[in-house]
Amino acid sequence: MPYTKYPTQKEYREIHESSPMDGFHEAVNFLSESGIIRGYLPPKHLLSIRSGKPFVLITITAKTAKIGGDMIVGIQAGCRYDGDNSRSGGTQASRALKFNWHYSCGESMSLVLNRQVPNARKLVLGKSGTWVRGPTYEIGKPALKRLIGSIGKSLTAKDERRKFAQISKILGGVAIKTFPKVSENSDFELNVADALKSDLSHVVGKRVPDQVEVRTYQYQRDSKVAAYALKHSNGTCGDCGNHAPFKSSKTGLPYLEVHHIKMLKDGGSDTTDNVVALCPNCHRKRHYG
Repeated sequence: MPYTKYPTQKEYREIHESSPMDGFHEAVNFLSESGIIRGYLPPKHLLSIRSGKPFVLITITAKTAKIGGDMIVGIQAGCRYDGDNSRSGGTQASRALKFNWHYSCGESMSLVLNRQVPNARKLVLGKSGTWVRGPTYEIGKPALKRLIGSIGKSLTAKDERRKFAQISKILGGVAIKTFPKVSENSDFELNVADALKSDLSHVVGKRVPDQVEVRTYQYQRDSKVAAYALKHSNGTCGDCGNHAPFKSSKTGLPYLEVHHIKMLKDGGSDTTDNVVALCPNCHRKRHYG
């Protein structure tokens, strides 16, 4: 099957990071913000998306596009509609444009294709059919089967195939677990960085902070892998070499935190050769240092 030249995943991310996003970039956003993808839905999106149930988005380009038209560019599963929200995360350029976002999904369930799949509308409509609603269209089971097969054949990288295998489980009816909880704003660190540039001489704050329900996405980690890292650390931090600061009341072992050397959101594996037990200070340094 011939493939039209289209930006690779790396090139796509470089476009996001180096230049302000226009409406197209926003509508097909695959850029992770601390493990979460936030995307824009055009005005004509299906009302069923607002039902609160998780949905899958298969993104295709316009058939009339001069370059890369009528192509499947990516797939996102476990998406949920979150209402109309102002974008505060992402790059400085995207924040400056004050785009809104409507849905979110976990980065682990979001795949932008290195090799885009051509003839997207034919795969959706079959041998006959009419595109009755745009720019979103509800896909039936026969079309979904065709799309899954075509996307699967286009995958060349190991990480792509692994991620698509997880997404395929959801497409096959396996539910994704989400964990609603009361939490601080996930963009808090970015907001602090912006606040440091402002006048803070008259800041008071709120005596009774507001609470919001935030939907988060968690990886299903193997508890035995974490236990292995803790047991084999002998109570010593893998970075600074100091002994753990106290004993854990839950495990009875010296308290250390298990860190993935290549983080899960970046495609790292949950295996014993990709984890290290760290003291709280070194763990924070790995993430924020």
